[in-house]
Amino acid sequence: MQRPLVLVVDDNKITTKLMRRYLEANGFDSDEAGDGMECLERVAQRRPDAIILDVMMPRLDGFETVKMLKADAATAQIPVAIVTALNDSATQVKAVEAGADDFLTKPIEERLLITKAHVLTSLGIERRRIARLREIISALLSGDTSSVQDYLKDEGFTA
Repeated sequence: MQRPLVLVVDDNKITTKLMRRYLEANGFDSDEAGDGMECLERVAQRRPDAIILDVMMPRLDGFETVKMLKADAATAQIPVAIVTALNDSATQVKAVEAGADDFLTKPIEERLLITKAHVLTSLGIERRRIARLREIISALLSGDTSSVQDYLKDEGFTA
């Protein structure tokens, strides 16, 4: 079984390396980006199952990045957790209003990061599966049985 992929986005290389080490030691694959612009580029190359996204970054901050991700139908379903050192309700509200699915505060505690990564990647995988099921239902309604057969084969069903 393929390990879930988490994209870690932070301009602080030490933080990024630490989070990646935690994730990879606990059954995840990870990739990294140094700011919001690089995050969007990475997501275009390979869709992660979840994104852990810092707020304060150069070029494109975390709030604007999550807004852009959620505004694009191709990336809107990727779960995003906003990470910040600001542990106040106004920042949390702003994160949720921007479209974040969760919120983490720095310093990141390993067990909490891993627990949230499990929840977020499971959510991302299920969102993709639901989208695929919607495609299958549309194919069934339009009479396209080849798509249905491909889906059933992908899911391990055989005739």
